[in-house]
Amino acid sequence: MKKIKIGIIGVTGYTGIELLEILSNHPMADIIFVGANSNFGPYINDEIPSLNLSKRLKIRKNLEVLKLKNIDLIFSCLPGGGLISIYDKIKRTNARIIDLSGDFRLNKKSHEKWYGSKRNASTLKDFQYILPEINRTKINRKMNISNPGCYATSILLGLMPIAGKLKNLEDIIVDTKSGISGAGKSGKLEHSFSESYDNLSTYNVGDHRHSPEIEQLIFKESGKKINLIMVPHLLPIKRGIMSNIYISSKKPFNQQQILKSYNDYFSGSDFVKVLQAGLPKISAVQNTNICQIGIKVLPQDKTLLISSVIDNLTKGASGQAVQNMNLLFNLEEDLGL
Repeated sequence: MKKIKIGIIGVTGYTGIELLEILSNHPMADIIFVGANSNFGPYINDEIPSLNLSKRLKIRKNLEVLKLKNIDLIFSCLPGGGLISIYDKIKRTNARIIDLSGDFRLNKKSHEKWYGSKRNASTLKDFQYILPEINRTKINRKMNISNPGCYATSILLGLMPIAGKLKNLEDIIVDTKSGISGAGKSGKLEHSFSESYDNLSTYNVGDHRHSPEIEQLIFKESGKKINLIMVPHLLPIKRGIMSNIYISSKKPFNQQQILKSYNDYFSGSDFVKVLQAGLPKISAVQNTNICQIGIKVLPQDKTLLISSVIDNLTKGASGQAVQNMNLLFNLEEDLGL
């Protein structure tokens, strides 16, 4: 079987570097192009000496990918709005595209509301939203993929096994915390070392763009409309997400029955580990493509806590993108991961 000829645009950001490191050890990946908006010129091998690449690759301008005649797959690690602005040109390559931004995650109406920009409905039809553990069987190998967001991944994996049992318009409270790399290579003061070290702060409370992404997939897969009350925090660590999801009920929860539901749902998923006792911690999943989930029925049995942890750069971005690549090209889902 021939290797997959791959290009990465936006390679110098956190997700681009993480993706490159994973793909450099993937047995079916042949990386033939790396691009950037501004940091082009040097060889990527010199910038990241630890890479296991078979050839020296110069970082080129992103749109130079259009000069390639034979390319199978393009990963876009551009920030929000980056791929939309050049998509009509990129699609001329006839390569499949996996986009790690939020450009194609929401339907047209929601995108305009949450991202403040209009999008062509026909362009949206070129992309499918795939979170493998939830909808891998629905993948269309002729379409592009919109890779899920990091918060959305941790929360959706935590919620989906019991989504069908939720009440319509139920309020779901999610206390979620991310390492600083989740903000990308931002120049904002609040993301600087001096502001984030030895500190814990909230941001985008009630306004985070991953919230409608979560509600959208829950409705699509279970038919249930939920009200997600999402409170994101910035943790003074480099990488990792912990999402604590709280669900209340007038009837008592049965922890063993709930645990069985989670075990059954993820029985065929190598990258989700359901703890049979206790709650997860971020350090257990850092630098892996694993999601760990813990369940606890709180005292008086009327509140359920679901705790879900991932690495925001791996399972929350680049590792999941490679997982989706494997599915798209009919490879073993865990290959290279």
